[in-house]
Amino acid sequence: MKKVLLSILIIFVAVIAFGKFSLGANSLIAASYVIDPGATPFVGIVESIDVRVSLGMFHGGLTTPFMVFAFSADTGSQISAFPPGLVWYAYAGGHLPFGRMYAIADLGVLISFGGLAPNFVIFRIGGGMKLGMNGFVEFSTLAALQDIQNTIGKLFTVEFGYIF
Repeated sequence: MKKVLLSILIIFVAVIAFGKFSLGANSLIAASYVIDPGATPFVGIVESIDVRVSLGMFHGGLTTPFMVFAFSADTGSQISAFPPGLVWYAYAGGHLPFGRMYAIADLGVLISFGGLAPNFVIFRIGGGMKLGMNGFVEFSTLAALQDIQNTIGKLFTVEFGYIF
């Protein structure tokens, strides 16, 4: 136990000394016309908090949802609070800078407690732009590796964040 705590402390000190922390608001967007063209028109947006640690060109983070918005042609719009911590997305990957713009790719695991969502391995690829000194915006697409044919290019994320 002492070795584990010492390892965590060393990693934490190294990240504080050489890395960057960021906090972002992430929106996962899915529409029924891209998932099933014959379905009733529907758009779902899942809002989540994203905490990321970057060290050079590599990053890792955790995301947990807190709110769900649904817009349907049949039922209208609905807003539901989602208890944070029941579903987590843990990821690690890298980013390649091109001045103020950058490309981003990572591999993550969706972990659900209580069976709220299936556990998936997710590949995310996209791009971002730095806004001022510490802000950023990212656009990406997701693909669940267990069902890549039905998910690639059909799920999108938009994230606004701040780098500390």
